[in-house]
Amino acid sequence: MVTYTTTEIGSIVYNLIENIPVGISGTLTILANQAVNSANNFTGANINISSINESYQPAILHLTIANVLKLMEAQGIGQSAISIGELSISRGLKIGTSSDFEALGYKELNELGQHMSFYQCWG
Repeated sequence: MVTYTTTEIGSIVYNLIENIPVGISGTLTILANQAVNSANNFTGANINISSINESYQPAILHLTIANVLKLMEAQGIGQSAISIGELSISRGLKIGTSSDFEALGYKELNELGQHMSFYQCWG
């Protein structure tokens, strides 16, 4: 079983998305931490930022990409194209690109299921 840290997730995102502005690239670990927090809140799991299980890695990666793209959209990054791995988006970022990655991340988390705890009160 290969586990990743949020630093490694940030590095993967940095290598996937071309031309990430310096101001955003310096916060990739923080953005990955936020994705882990979102995954924890959504699933009720206890995902450790220094040991992300393989089953959660795709969702956290996609949520981190969504966080990066949201910041790039907010800053009005005016690139003629952006590449995410083999995906290339022309004419700047399309509105909704970050939403697509966010939806994909939550879909993947939803497929993993949610952790529930039951408590019984006596009295």
